Amino acid sequence: MSGKVRVAIIGAGEIAQAAHLPNFKAHPNAELLAVCDVVKERAQRTAMIYGIPYVYDDYRELLKRDDVDAVCIALPTNLHAEVAIAALNSGKHVLCEKPPARNAREAQRMAEASERNSRLLMYALQWRYRADTKLAREMIANGELGEVYCGRAVYLRRRGAPLGWFASKDAGGGALLDVGVHLIDLAWWLMGNPEPVGVSGVTYTKIALEDLRPGGWQPADVKEGLKPYGEFEVEEFATGMIRFANGATMSFDIAWMLNIKGEQMLSVDIYGTRAGLHIPPLELYRDMGGYAATEALSVDAGNPYKAEVEHFIECILEGKQPLTDAWQGVTVMKMLDAVYRSAKEKREVKLTK
Repeated sequence: MSGKVRVAIIGAGEIAQAAHLPNFKAHPNAELLAVCDVVKERAQRTAMIYGIPYVYDDYRELLKRDDVDAVCIALPTNLHAEVAIAALNSGKHVLCEKPPARNAREAQRMAEASERNSRLLMYALQWRYRADTKLAREMIANGELGEVYCGRAVYLRRRGAPLGWFASKDAGGGALLDVGVHLIDLAWWLMGNPEPVGVSGVTYTKIALEDLRPGGWQPADVKEGLKPYGEFEVEEFATGMIRFANGATMSFDIAWMLNIKGEQMLSVDIYGTRAGLHIPPLELYRDMGGYAATEALSVDAGNPYKAEVEHFIECILEGKQPLTDAWQGVTVMKMLDAVYRSAKEKREVKLTK
């Protein structure tokens, strides 16, 4: 392609307003052409704010437009596969919010549609687009840590459960899918994307049934008073371990609600034979002359949402493979699926290619 990429936003809720709309609007090689939301007033309000000429409340009608090159899907997880596949089949490139889908089967169908239509499918896993995580990846790839054999992903909130569709069974899962996908994907990427072969996991719903105090991010319909909270039907906490074909392992602890010190804990740690790495903030731990040394690297994370949009446009215009591509999305979902299956069956789940 040459010239500007004409973009449509499908879903004008919180994440679209905070991350996607302002960055597409500011990009010199992107043009916001249309916006769609089932709440038409929300779509109309968004169109006025961002100067978007066309407004829809049915994504099927939007996808009939031949002048739309790409769509950004910022919808509840249960709609990702349906809308992404329809968009890809209509010849549009797709940037889809995380998690890729409700399960690996849906993600596989999405990847196949991308391949079949020769259109880009990229996932909005923005932690990979931070400047500090990119530097960490380069350092690990260059051998700064030696042989990487273990990783740990932690994302814990004391009281931070989004409700509405997030907490319904139709979302496919709870804290693991919502926030766990970010740091499990980040740790996996930093470790070099090794092939997962086994997963052991446990999930809990305890506090939400006794002391449900929602906090943090809430879906637009709940925040705007259009829908009640609804029932809490998913896990609030997941913990476990992933084994990889190269002998490495990753442990994880993910929670919307957990009785911890402070309001939130989030980190990825990567352990190697020469050094260990922690992020955020970016630090290296190694022996220097017989002393235990900590090296703190002062790196501004930047705006990962902006970097994500820039990468999406660049990949379309230059025919590049995205950093968070369709098939990696399938592998991530296989790992998350296996956590739920392991928790249900109380055993390790083996994974195959």
